[in-house]
Amino acid sequence: MKKNYVMTALLTLSLAMGACYDDDDLWNKVDELETKVEANAADIATLSALVDALNQGKVIVSTEQTENGYVLTFSDGSKVEVVNGRDGKDGTDGKDGADGSSGDSFFTSVEEKEDVVVITLADGRVIELPKVSYRVLTFEDEDVKFAPYTITGYDAASSSYYSHSVSCWTDLVDTPEYGGPLTYGDMGFSGEMRGCDYYWCDDNNTFLASELPVNYGSRVYWSGGHVVSNYASEDYTTYGTYSNQQTVYGKGQVYAETKTGGHNGSANFAMHYGYRDNSPYNMTENLPCIYFKDNVARVIDHMYVNNSCYAIACYMDGNGLTAKIGEEDWVKVVATGYGLDGKVTGTAEVYLCDGPSKIITEWTKWELAGLGKVWKVEFNITGSSDNGYGFSQPAYFAYDDVAVRF
Repeated sequence: MKKNYVMTALLTLSLAMGACYDDDDLWNKVDELETKVEANAADIATLSALVDALNQGKVIVSTEQTENGYVLTFSDGSKVEVVNGRDGKDGTDGKDGADGSSGDSFFTSVEEKEDVVVITLADGRVIELPKVSYRVLTFEDEDVKFAPYTITGYDAASSSYYSHSVSCWTDLVDTPEYGGPLTYGDMGFSGEMRGCDYYWCDDNNTFLASELPVNYGSRVYWSGGHVVSNYASEDYTTYGTYSNQQTVYGKGQVYAETKTGGHNGSANFAMHYGYRDNSPYNMTENLPCIYFKDNVARVIDHMYVNNSCYAIACYMDGNGLTAKIGEEDWVKVVATGYGLDGKVTGTAEVYLCDGPSKIITEWTKWELAGLGKVWKVEFNITGSSDNGYGFSQPAYFAYDDVAVRF
């Protein structure tokens, strides 16, 4: 209505002045008013979205600075663009076309602080939007918050079990990688399953935990699980066999010498093994998983993943069990989230390789927030390679720095 009223008034004034009157300046004013109306409408929509975010308890998970202001991404995936005070449009060319005057924005500034994003309105009031807070599972000894505990080891020489103390993450690294006393015990052949009560929990931090699942009537790493490792090498040819199944690939890494193969040059990480396919030869009942030990559902924002030397060696050269990766071949990890009610909350996937030219060879961020709030996340490895007995590539991947929203 206001726009129509302004245009009618201007038209009446123009007719009263006569046909010789130059109305370019009047139309510049109309254009300026239209621009202000459009800008105000956009600002009102932005302000409404910000208020809704506060009322609904959303938090900011990322901010992106643009030429005009900021794009804010909230915990539910929605985005809001906050535009700083803007200039008006240039006047229409005429005899003496005037520049448009400065536009009026509801917002004067956006300031990102450590815990909040502060948006200042034109009248001086401020809106403080909380940023997401993360706790990160690093597997590093200096970040330990759990209380010491014991797990059972197996001494093959004396065929006896013993108590192994765990007071830091490195205490969970087994030696040797294959057939070690902590992750293989008596290899599961006794049927007692006592030798592999291997588990870990990031108590008093993220509360994420994992243990070896029971498969094939035993609880040993060859039937699946997530174990802590610090083995790394750049030489996937030498260290690319099943006996190096806990070795992550890393440029510049020297096996058994450098201990910087984790994400960002850290020492430790976790190595997943396990898969389930439709082959009659695969009888995996329980996929490896991570879960919140305190029985609280949370959003796992992301983790970093990398390939093992064993996997890369098979992708590149194959072995007696699998052919090398062809142009149309692929291997991926599928994560499935479950809520406290046991229902699936969502899935996410990342390709470990997509043909021989697209193989992950460095720590790569894997976004997991799309799973929603989860109590448990199961991981399965699948792919196109099949040797007649089902999926044939090594079902391993390394992960590190798991970020959980709090």
